[in-house]
Amino acid sequence: MRSRIARSLNQLWYSDQAPPAPLRMAAAVYQRAVRDRLQRPAARPPVPVIVVGNLVAGGSGKTPVVATLAEALADAGFAVSIISRGYGGINRTAPLRVQPDSSSVQVGDEALELFRRTGRPVWVCRRRAAALEAAVNDGAEVVVSDDGLQHVNLARSFEICVIDGRRGFGNRYCLPAGPLRQPLARLASVDLVLVKGSGDEARCESEGTRFRLESGELRALQVGSPPPEPPGEIDALAGIADPEPFFETLAARGYRLRRHALADHQPITPAMIEALAGPVVMTEKDSMRLPPLERSDLFVLPVRARLPASVTHRVIGHVREFRA
Repeated sequence: MRSRIARSLNQLWYSDQAPPAPLRMAAAVYQRAVRDRLQRPAARPPVPVIVVGNLVAGGSGKTPVVATLAEALADAGFAVSIISRGYGGINRTAPLRVQPDSSSVQVGDEALELFRRTGRPVWVCRRRAAALEAAVNDGAEVVVSDDGLQHVNLARSFEICVIDGRRGFGNRYCLPAGPLRQPLARLASVDLVLVKGSGDEARCESEGTRFRLESGELRALQVGSPPPEPPGEIDALAGIADPEPFFETLAARGYRLRRHALADHQPITPAMIEALAGPVVMTEKDSMRLPPLERSDLFVLPVRARLPASVTHRVIGHVREFRA
C-alpha cells in the first residue's frame, strides 16, 4: 500500500498535467502554514555547519554528497561530525550517537549508512539544534547536516541544495500538489547548488555545479560469496525515492532484472526477501534495513558522489575562513 501511494504521488508530481484543484488549494494552505520556514536562518553556529539538503520531498543524492564532503573535510585535518534527523528510526527528542551495533530501527537507514561509510561520528535527533550541540560538545570542529534546509532552529554557516537533474522540481507545486517543500525562490539564498547528472536531462531547469553518482562493483553481504555474472537474472530491490537510475545501472551492466520498487525507507521483512528467487541486489541504504537472514546471495551496489574539486575546495575554504 505504501509503495503504491508513493508511486501515485510521484506520477502526479512529475507529470506535465496540472494537479487537481483541491490539491492546489492544499498547497496554498501548506505554504501559509510554513511561511516561517521559508527564509534562511540568520543565527551564527558555534562551529562551521554545512547543511546539505534539497527543496523536494524524496531523495536527490544528498546523502552521498554528505559522505564525500565529510571525508574531504576529515582529510583536510578537521574533526568532522554528521548530524541527521534519523528518519525511519525512533523519533528521538534527545541526541543519540550512532554506534557500531546500532540498527536502522534505532537511528534510521541514512544515518547508519553515513556512519558505516565514513567512520565519522553521526548524531541523530529530531531537534537538529540538539544534535549540533551534542556533536560540538563531543569535539566536532565542523558539522555536516544531512538535510536541514527547512529546519529554522538549526544555525548554519553554509548551505548546499542538491537537485536531481533527471527529475528536477517536477510540476513546481508545493506539497501536497507537488514535491516542493519550499518555493523555488529559496534557491536564491543558498551558497551552492549541486545538480546530479550529466546535463542532458529533460527536467534539469536549474543552473548549478554538476556532479555524478558513480557506482562500484557488486559487494556481497556475506564474505566470500561471488557476485552474479551478466547476463544472469537477478532480483533488483530499491526502496529509495527514485529507483529507476538504480535499475538502469544494473540493466546497462547486462543483467536481466526482476524489479522490486519499494517506497522510500520502507521496512524490509524476512518474508519479503525469502519470496525472492535471487540473487538479490539492493542499494546500500536498503541493506541498512535488511533483517538478519541466512542467505549467501545478497549483494549491494555501492555508489559514491564524485564532486568537482572546486566544490570541496570551496567548502574547505569556507571552514578555514569561519575558523580564522
